[in-house]
Amino acid sequence: VPAIFFVGRGLEKGTHIRIMAAKREVAESSFDLLHHSIVDTFTSASRTHPERDLENVGFNVGQKLAERYSRDRPIFADDLQAITFLCKDFWTEVYGKQMDKLRTNHKGVFELQDHRFRAVLRVSTAPEANAGEAAKRYLLLPCGMIRGALAALGILATVRAEAQGLPSVVFVIHVRQPLRSESAAAPAPAH
Repeated sequence: VPAIFFVGRGLEKGTHIRIMAAKREVAESSFDLLHHSIVDTFTSASRTHPERDLENVGFNVGQKLAERYSRDRPIFADDLQAITFLCKDFWTEVYGKQMDKLRTNHKGVFELQDHRFRAVLRVSTAPEANAGEAAKRYLLLPCGMIRGALAALGILATVRAEAQGLPSVVFVIHVRQPLRSESAAAPAPAH
């Protein structure tokens, strides 16, 4: 039921904001449950390559979401603009918050840091030895989503995740084919 309906019925001011926040929390918890269920199903089933399958599912989801979220935006001029979009807009749409930090060496390597990554919050309460191993499984899907989102934006890259101090996660992106290569930016030499 839309929040406007409740406001129209004379509920106190601010009630519609609480209702919208509650809907957002339900959507986030549903997404978290779906994420964990997908990972658990893929890793417990008798699949030949569950890691690859999880990453491929993430790739397809990330690609479709990036196409949707970037549809009304101007074309990105370079890798940094595309990755900034990924950190701010894409991550906010998917996980409800921006990445906490973005670092780059300006040579095709980017580090995206999320200090409180929702997908591994529950995993971080497990015993230390099990938490790191379990986190690896739950990070395959978001790695695929990042790679798929970048592919939709025209960037071929590899993505891996490092979870050293859960729930903090660092996603490391190595760009294989930049959006705008050095050779395309420089004029061809005259003969």
